[in-house]
Formats: sequence, C-alpha cells, structure tokens
Amino acid sequence: MNKLHISWWGKEDSNTLRILFWFRAFSILGQIATSVLAKVIFAFPLNGLGIAAVISSLVVVNIFTWFRSTKVSDPSNLEIFIQLFIDVAALTALFYFAGGATNPFVSMYLLPVAIIAVLLPQAWVWLLAAISMAAYSYLMWLYPNQHAHHNGQSFTLHVLGMWVSFVLSAGVIAFFVVKMRSALQQKDQLLISIRERAIKDEKLVSLGALAASTAHEMGTPLGTIQLITADLEENKISQEEINILLEQVMRCKQALAEMSTSAGGLHVEGDGMVDFEEFLLFLLDDWQQKKSAVTLKKNISGKTKVGVVAAKTLSKALINLLDNAADASPDSVYVDASWEDNEAQLTIVDHGEGIDPKMLADIGSKPYSSKPDGIGLGAFLAHEIIQRLGGTIKLTNRPTGGVETLITLPVQPLK
Repeated sequence: MNKLHISWWGKEDSNTLRILFWFRAFSILGQIATSVLAKVIFAFPLNGLGIAAVISSLVVVNIFTWFRSTKVSDPSNLEIFIQLFIDVAALTALFYFAGGATNPFVSMYLLPVAIIAVLLPQAWVWLLAAISMAAYSYLMWLYPNQHAHHNGQSFTLHVLGMWVSFVLSAGVIAFFVVKMRSALQQKDQLLISIRERAIKDEKLVSLGALAASTAHEMGTPLGTIQLITADLEENKISQEEINILLEQVMRCKQALAEMSTSAGGLHVEGDGMVDFEEFLLFLLDDWQQKKSAVTLKKNISGKTKVGVVAAKTLSKALINLLDNAADASPDSVYVDASWEDNEAQLTIVDHGEGIDPKMLADIGSKPYSSKPDGIGLGAFLAHEIIQRLGGTIKLTNRPTGGVETLITLPVQPLK
C-alpha cells in the first residue's frame, strides 16, 4: 500500500485515512448542497428522509475515520478498501432515493475508483470498479422507465446536472489524483535519497569498524614495543628482542596497509563465499603460530560442506575473541565448531577468572576490557561484525571457571 505525503494549505500530510476523511468531508458538503438545491430551487421529487439518513451515516463514518487516523498512520489495504466501498455504497443509496441511474451526478462513481487506483494494487482497484459498475447497473434496472421522461425543462436541467457532475468529477479527480501522483513521485525521490544516504552511512560505519579493529590489533604490538624500548634504555636488548621488535613493527604496518587498502569501499557482505571448514582451520593454525605459548585444543566437525561470506571481516572478529580468551587463559584455549546446511556454531572456551556478571550484559554494546591497559574494543567489534553478518554471539561464565563464548553464523551449502 502506498503511503502518501499530500500538501494541505502548505502543510504535509502522509496519513492516508486523514486524506480519505477530507475527501469524504468535501463529498458530504457537496451532497448536502446539491440536495438542497434540487429540492428547494428546482423542486425535484426527492426522498428527503432517505437522503438525510444516508448523509448522517456518512458523517458518523467520517467522524470514526478521523479518530481512527489519529491512532493508525499506515492502514492496511483492506481498511482502505472498506473506506472507499462505504463511499460507493453511500452513493448508491443516494441515487436510489434521487432518481436512480437518471440522476445527473451518477458519474460520481468515478471518484472512489480514481482514489483507489492511486492507493492500492490492481486487484483491489478492479474489485471496487466491478462493485461500482454492478451498483450502476442495478440502478438502471431499478428505474427502467425513467430514461423515457427526459423532456422540456426536466431534460434541460438533466443536461445541466450532467455537465455540473462532469466538471466536479474532472476537477476532483484532477486535484486528488494529480496530488497523489505527485506525492508518490516525491516519495520515490525520498526513497532514492535515503538509499544513497544509507550506502554512504554503511561505508562510514564499515570504515569506522575497520579503523577500530586496526587500533585493537596494533595495541598488542605497540605494548610489546614499549617493553622492549625500556630495555633499550638500559642497553639490555638482545638479538631475539630486536627480531621481536621488527616483527611487531611489521604487524603494525600490515594492519595499517589493510586499513588503507580497504578504506575505499569496505562492505561486511562483500568478500564472497569461501569454504567454512578451510577458512576456520587456516585461521586457527595462523592464530596458533602467533600465539605459540597458548595450547589450542579444537574439535571441528560438520555434516556437510558449507560456505561463509565476508571471511576477511569475520576473521577479525574471531581473532579478537581468541585473543581475549588467550589473555584470560594464557595456558590453553578450547575451540569447538560444528555446522549444518544453514547454521554454524562456534564455541570458544577459556579457563580464566570469568567476567563480572554485572558487566556481561554490557559486553557487545560498549567497549569493555579487564586489562589495565586495554581499550576494550575486541569483544565490542566482534559483536558488531557478527551481528551484521546475521549471526549471534553470547558470553557466559562457566561454573568451573572461565568464559564460554557461543557464536552462531549463517552459512550456505556448497555444491
């Protein structure tokens, strides 16, 4: 269903029910004026009581529509159809009490059809059009002899009424439909603008996440460099420490190079599909080489071959979580991974002291670190990356000590 933005006296209105309220309000005023003129000025034989009952019913419906519009800003297709069906039914009742199909204003049936043509899909339009045609046909059948009585003054007045009806119908259709079509075009332009802004925001968020991840990765090498620099001041540096220093500098340069390369258009979803088992085994082996002092125990099992997207971005998240586990449990870390056709589960277990229960709920929503010199971005970035990939992450304290990190990721079967 199209949600419209229509300008009334310089004010924007996007509430469809309120637009229908004003449409019916103008129609009611026109019906009252026409009925009074026909009865008083031209002395047409009208059923005044029946017409008054129909118009009174429309007023009640319109009051309900106004109160409804204050509570519902985006009504369903069915509700809009019922609103316009009521208008068609009211027109049929008015024509029934005022000459049937010979009533010069019978072309007013066009108005609800024109309105629904803008608001709802084609099926609803054809349904209301069919109901309108059936109602018109019923009126013609109900008053078959009225068509032979167009003579003298009555015929002149009938022609005049048909002209007024045409002018009113054309004017109202031009006003409402053109306004609504213009509103739809404005909405399309707004959607395009919002989509372009979202793409830009996505790039900025991705670049921010990458910069924060790079800062986190550089934290450890810079800390090591700081320690060795202290030895340099005392002239106690060895060749092994020099090699470590060079290695840490290279890690910093590599992290900065990756950020520079990816800054032009990083997208979490943009890396393509890779075999999940191969990706995970390579990541764990590479991490184990860098953390050789930590014993890594792993259990990898999957029933089928599956793929995962954004492996490069995902690896940053997993490495952050593994680093946190190793910091909490320097002796050993346990990793268990399993997967089926559409979901993979990865569990990282450390044997440290655990996390303050009061802080567990905040991890992932804001930076957190248990290390005195930590900046707390590891778990925060991991949560952000994994959630944007469509996965989940949950940290819990184990009864025997340590933290268990459960990660679920969406995967796809590989052919």
